[in-house]
Amino acid sequence: MFDIDNRTPWSAGLYPGWSRDRQRQMTLVVKAGYAFDERGRLLPRAHPPIEEVDRYRGKADRSSLAAACETVPFKAGAELLLCGTARPSRPGNRGTTVEVGLSLNGAQRWKKTLTVYGERRWEMTLLGPAVSAPQPLRDLPLCYEHAFGGCDRHDDKKVFSANPVGKGYSDRGWRLKGLELPQIESGPPFITSSGSRPDPAGFGPLAPFWSPRRRAFAALDLEAAVHGGSPFADNAAVDMYNCAPLDQRFDKPFTGGEDLHLRGLIEGAAARDGVLLQLPRLRPQLILAAGESRQVLPALCDTLLIDCDSRELSLLFRGAIPFGLMDRPGGRVLVRDPDAEARS
Repeated sequence: MFDIDNRTPWSAGLYPGWSRDRQRQMTLVVKAGYAFDERGRLLPRAHPPIEEVDRYRGKADRSSLAAACETVPFKAGAELLLCGTARPSRPGNRGTTVEVGLSLNGAQRWKKTLTVYGERRWEMTLLGPAVSAPQPLRDLPLCYEHAFGGCDRHDDKKVFSANPVGKGYSDRGWRLKGLELPQIESGPPFITSSGSRPDPAGFGPLAPFWSPRRRAFAALDLEAAVHGGSPFADNAAVDMYNCAPLDQRFDKPFTGGEDLHLRGLIEGAAARDGVLLQLPRLRPQLILAAGESRQVLPALCDTLLIDCDSRELSLLFRGAIPFGLMDRPGGRVLVRDPDAEARS
């Protein structure tokens, strides 16, 4: 087994597992972290911890993911994950919007906006159920507990599979009086009727047993895994370990230099302008060394993580080492930053 020789401020780890084509591999994960301020200035954060298991906000079957496992063997393209808090711009405001955008060389590439309300409920009127006026908004964590979903309050076996921990779901759309509505929506369209079934609104990771991810995990061969075999079927989904909402996934890895715009998410930043960050251009140099032999390992940046509350940003790079290459005696994986001097 190889040791890691890491002479960077990044974190690095090797994790045993299987490739998508059912071959044993070691997954090499490198995580670079940064702190940022309301002006968009980045400062390196030394050795950010690598999440080695899914971490929930409470019990796994009753809460959303606070952080997804980062040691998975593969992902498709790249994805963005964000956690934070929506705050009213002024006391008494009944709602606000938060926005995340990503662009390259000034060209708009992607944008996602969430609308956040104060507490609301269904009211009964002569014309049927209607959404109440929202209460004044208080600081609200952007988690799926406040998005559409949950279970039917009259039959807890009826669950909204895309978000079992949310609020506002009624299986048949009846007996709604007093039912609390979600505070986070991604419309338009917004919830206006008892038959509304919006996708859960959020920026965070989806649990593996929520739709749409659970379809991929239902195909795992757990018996084979127990006996030391590959858990993957021949047609394992290429995005099995992508955990971001579908609209936060991208066809290609991040390369650095992308502009990241955060609006309504950073306390102290101007509500209209928000915060503009530029993703660092990193080129981790990863080398498999054994004796006089040297082999360069490719690694791609497949995950961008943003914590707006702690003002931290991380980039995850992932590479794979076939098990056969790990048999060489005295081997090491060298992790280097070839551009360190130029950035200092």
